[in-house]
Amino acid sequence: MKNVLRYKGFLGSKEISNDNKCIHGKLLFIDDLVTYEAESPAQIEVEFKDAVDDYLDTCRKLGREPLKPFSGTFNVRIGSELHQTLAHYATTNETSINDVVKKALIQYLNKTEQKEIVHNHKHTVTVKYEQTLVEVTERDMQWKKEPTLTLVN
Repeated sequence: MKNVLRYKGFLGSKEISNDNKCIHGKLLFIDDLVTYEAESPAQIEVEFKDAVDDYLDTCRKLGREPLKPFSGTFNVRIGSELHQTLAHYATTNETSINDVVKKALIQYLNKTEQKEIVHNHKHTVTVKYEQTLVEVTERDMQWKKEPTLTLVN
């Protein structure tokens, strides 16, 4: 996301205020309100980093943890059909819905930039035609072809 700044494990927002003609933001996912602002895109990153450093210094002086603790639980609304499919999948695979969702999130979040992967498969197909005479006249003959497909590994 282009509107998120990163520094020392912190994330910060970056928004443009048309009313004040400035760029401003705040540190995200902390228990305190820490804001910063600048007049240019280049300056907002400097102000963000200064805000993070100042916040860390203040937390050290106060003897408290800087980051907001997360409980590890959250609610997700997925609709009844997907919920049912998820429950059936978990049951038939002898696991829990929680484990399925957790593994899916880990896999999704650990994906690097998606690149197109091209791969080819070679299949050899042997086709045998059995020709059966259908109708014969003096002028022409018509043949009916009935293919028999045999897949060869």
